[in-house]
Amino acid sequence: MSVLLVVDRAPDGSIGAMVWTTAEGDPKLLESRRFLGEAALTIWLAGIATRYGPSNVTINWSSLGSDERLAAAVRSCLVTAGG
Repeated sequence: MSVLLVVDRAPDGSIGAMVWTTAEGDPKLLESRRFLGEAALTIWLAGIATRYGPSNVTINWSSLGSDERLAAAVRSCLVTAGG
């Protein structure tokens, strides 16, 4: 199953993450979490990568904005070599 990952940092510094189905016309929210830091996010992302397979997770990079620390956490778990 292909999924879409949306991750962003809130003004209070917490991190929000959502996983959506990529079904055209009727996407559904599969999971939504809030984290206090990148370490907790990384552990959760490892589970997402295991559950769906890294190549089946599309990352919404625009939601990360210019937050390089957050982008690095996502990249470390979900970006496959050559992908």
